[in-house]
Amino acid sequence: MKNKMTRAIALLLVLCLGLALAACGNGSDENNKVADDIVNGDFEDTSGKWVGWTKEDAAFNVRGLVGDEKINGILMEKTGSQYFAGTKGGNPAMKGTLTSDVFKLGGNGFITFKMGAGLNQDKCYVEFIESGSNTVLAKVANTDCDGLFITEHLITKVVDLSAHVGKNIYIRITDNDDGTDLSWVNVDAFKVCKDDAEVAAAQAERQKQLDTYGEKPFAEDETATTIVNGGFETGDLTGWKTLEGKAITVAGVVPTSQYYWTDRSVYGDGNYYFDGNNNGATAENLTGAIRSQKFTLAGDGFITFMMGCGNGGSYVALCDGETDEELIRVENTYFSDPALALTLLRMYMDASQYIGKVVYLKVVDANDGSSGGFAFICVDDFRVSLTRDEVAALEVEQMDKINAETYTSATYDDLTTLRNYYASYPYPVPLQSLTFTGYAQNAVVDCGTVDVAALLTGAAASFGSDTVTDIAVTKVTAPDGKELTSGFDALDMSAPGAYTVTYTASYEGKTADASFTVIAMADHNSVANGGFESGNLAGWTVLSDAWSVVEGQYTGVISADKWWGEELPYNQAGNYHLDGWNNGIGEPDPWSVQSTNFTLAGSGFISVRMGGAAAAVHVYKADGTEIGYYKQTRFADANFPHIGQGGSWADMGTYVIDLHDHIGEELYIVLADEVIDGGWAHAFFDEVVTYYETAPDYANLADTVMDGHTADEQPAEISIPWQLAVNLK
Repeated sequence: MKNKMTRAIALLLVLCLGLALAACGNGSDENNKVADDIVNGDFEDTSGKWVGWTKEDAAFNVRGLVGDEKINGILMEKTGSQYFAGTKGGNPAMKGTLTSDVFKLGGNGFITFKMGAGLNQDKCYVEFIESGSNTVLAKVANTDCDGLFITEHLITKVVDLSAHVGKNIYIRITDNDDGTDLSWVNVDAFKVCKDDAEVAAAQAERQKQLDTYGEKPFAEDETATTIVNGGFETGDLTGWKTLEGKAITVAGVVPTSQYYWTDRSVYGDGNYYFDGNNNGATAENLTGAIRSQKFTLAGDGFITFMMGCGNGGSYVALCDGETDEELIRVENTYFSDPALALTLLRMYMDASQYIGKVVYLKVVDANDGSSGGFAFICVDDFRVSLTRDEVAALEVEQMDKINAETYTSATYDDLTTLRNYYASYPYPVPLQSLTFTGYAQNAVVDCGTVDVAALLTGAAASFGSDTVTDIAVTKVTAPDGKELTSGFDALDMSAPGAYTVTYTASYEGKTADASFTVIAMADHNSVANGGFESGNLAGWTVLSDAWSVVEGQYTGVISADKWWGEELPYNQAGNYHLDGWNNGIGEPDPWSVQSTNFTLAGSGFISVRMGGAAAAVHVYKADGTEIGYYKQTRFADANFPHIGQGGSWADMGTYVIDLHDHIGEELYIVLADEVIDGGWAHAFFDEVVTYYETAPDYANLADTVMDGHTADEQPAEISIPWQLAVNLK
């Protein structure tokens, strides 16, 4: 009896153990609750939690359920309104699984779904598992993802489980990749097919996606004298071959109508160009290279293309088609942040010594970002085997096109800078256009009668290789807006203010205009052009060699009263201010400008608006003795983009400076951008006032502006109080 009971207990234990094993994991048919179809296989449930799926560990956070049309610039081709994006669901290094509820496999046994990313096929995959036995019926990795052409794309997959119709199964998605390179999984639209027609439709959709996003066939004819798709007008990289890296992919082929930095045009050619950053969609730390088809260089051996950015380590090269040797390399030495940052600039190669040779063009992004920003390249409109006549015609065409442009960004005077680039570029064929090669300089005079024509010293022009000598003043615009068209050798400048002098070069019926500013001073108690209301640096002496010059004028004075998409205020007085973002000098580097001399009078108080972390004001006696040193103290990188909540960046505050001990002395001011540790190393200045009859009541004065705001907010009015500057000298 005892032995029978022992055997019975043993049999019972074995039975219980078998049942437990059969029910282990997510594959159990708990309480026989098996769905007739995949529950929430399209992830359309918007309840903010997992429905029909169970996650383990960290990788599949519910915040990865998104409706984004694009990720990292990639069109996702989602089904419905929502899908799971692994890059949105947590840190790329996170691992975990996502397991569906058990369902009975019906229809014809085929299951379709969409999958993206998951570059490491051994660590990221989707399994279809029989419930109870936990047998893996099929395992699908993303063999389509190559990291170059197909990356985040949700590519349709078709899984044949027709031999298992009627079985209870579940789906398990695994992300076991703790790396950072496409080390996550994107999934969408798990669906059981009803019939063969649905399977055929899914297979057709898959093939269409592979044809659209996959690497295009690359065929080349070395005897051809041109290249295919030199302007990326196919909207992709047809005609170009990836050599290495992931910086230059089809995701960067974008419309030339697309702005960067909200309102900046690239001024490209045609409908498309390649943008290595695509407004942040492509990471700057990526590197890579592509090449054109090989061709035999013909014509007169000239090559042209457009390039933007390419700051440090990026370039375009002409290479030997047999040895791959770089024969000619062109870097963007004209890069300037922000004036010519991503703007496409037409450049030329004189490769005449290689006529008849098989060559190809190579675009290289070798900047991994470790040496600073703008670590990418933009290119467009490659043309090869040009004749000398074709180059001459294109030079004029490009110049005329830019001169005819009317769009310029609200924040930066980019178009003027671009015109200056084309006017001064060292063309391989002398530019057959009337162009200024030298400019008259701004001047400061005492009010009275002035010989304006005598101020044209420095103005020069050319047409092709011919020097133009017919240059004369044609118009003077007075401070009140009145235009004067004669009497330039003895012009009445008795009214104080800024006079704009227009002068004209003439050659065989063609004309070109340029201008400079004359500041007429009625007294010497104020600095000339203290508010920069001439729209330039007239009256100020630039003390920094690296400062950029456009059409004879130092850059840096702009008219924008707000900056960036959040519309933060500069707190500009009047129509212009001096902006440290716009003088061509890099953020880490210092710069300074010096005012005209003035005699301190009245109360002995002066004031200046300054902003930015690097701004400082120096006050000197005429003999160079420094008597005052004052720094901007409001800067605070906090609560962006709200100045009203304690933040302060490029916004300027009014600083009052007490110099009453020096009344009657001749002084001058230096506005400086100093070297500092950390970011936001910029300076901004405006409204230098050096005469107050009575001391300003700074404790009760403030400047009123509209605060910065996010897209979901309305701007609010705030006040920036005046303050007494502390002399650090």
